[in-house]
Amino acid sequence: MTHNATALSPSGDGKSLSSPVKLTVIAALVVNLYALCFSTVSDDMSRFLVPWFDHIVRHGPIGAFARPFSDYTPPYLYLLAGVSLGHGLLSAASLIKLLSLAGTGFLALAFSDLLKAVGAQARQALALLVLPTVLINAALLGQCDALWSGACIFAIAAMIRGRTASSLLWCGVAVAFKAQSVFIAPLIIGALIQRRAPIWQWTIPALVYAAMMVPAWLAGWPASDLFTVYLRQAGEYDFAGRLATPWVWVGMTIHDAAANFYFLGYSAAAAAAGGIAFLSYRARQATMLPIALLSAIALPFLLPRMHERYFFLADVLALALALSLRTRMAIIAAVSIQLASLASLFCYFTLFFYQHPFPALIGSQFAAAALIATWHVVRDDDDRSMSKSSVPALA
Repeated sequence: MTHNATALSPSGDGKSLSSPVKLTVIAALVVNLYALCFSTVSDDMSRFLVPWFDHIVRHGPIGAFARPFSDYTPPYLYLLAGVSLGHGLLSAASLIKLLSLAGTGFLALAFSDLLKAVGAQARQALALLVLPTVLINAALLGQCDALWSGACIFAIAAMIRGRTASSLLWCGVAVAFKAQSVFIAPLIIGALIQRRAPIWQWTIPALVYAAMMVPAWLAGWPASDLFTVYLRQAGEYDFAGRLATPWVWVGMTIHDAAANFYFLGYSAAAAAAGGIAFLSYRARQATMLPIALLSAIALPFLLPRMHERYFFLADVLALALALSLRTRMAIIAAVSIQLASLASLFCYFTLFFYQHPFPALIGSQFAAAALIATWHVVRDDDDRSMSKSSVPALA
């Protein structure tokens, strides 16, 4: 953060993360790890991504959008249509993985921008590439969470810099890719209220979302379907969740009756969102990153029916917080949320653990630890901010 800028400078001996030896080691590690994962085809790729790709190849990159063929919103499918042009050169799975890796590159750019916004060294963004959940998401699973998360991170960085309109534009891009981008909504809403943003700025995310749906609509995709995708997704799966949260315990113990208690999760998440928005309203720009992380952990932690990858944004923000602050609590938050995410993903990889998610039961305790540690960071930043504001200016 800005108040820690001096602690973030390279060490006096001139050896930093950008030294040739360290860069070579990191590059070799990244290449080998990603290569090991690249040939794997996950269950979701086989069931969803590859059939969508085949549909695009069969009907053409424009004709494919004449009717709904996916439960994703079109922006990711536009990119899938773009890489489909190489279907004669590489397999569908390879092209999907390359798109995911390109998304990771986009996420790395956003991560670097966020580090610069909080006064940290941008070169530390290299650490993102070896973060286990980032590696698993792109190289192993072929997923696209880097795209919406990258847009969220650009939005947070812009808001920290005071560039409200730019932040809201990135919010619109994020929402157009994935509904999970609303995990940072409390931070954005609190900042908008604090800055007395004009009404036209509040409309930017919705306008961007609509604009990104237009190409599919022009190709024939019904507008009614385009604007109700997330409503259908919300009702598609009826289970307490496989993310490492308290809802894993609910699903394990009272699976058939779990839905009767969902209102508790929705109520708790709404209350937390309101509290986080208030923190954002009171925050200085330099203290927004821990509040963003608090939001990205608290909402999926409290909400029921969360999937295995829904801590992904929190994983990335926690790493940024640890790299920028380098305090004990920030590091605890980063390690804990990473372990919670990995426990959730382990349940996905194994059919037995998907039905009986024991690793996620343990992971939920790491998620709780990450939430508590992040709250401590937010509170410490708030106390520091209050103490600075209470010091009288010198004449």
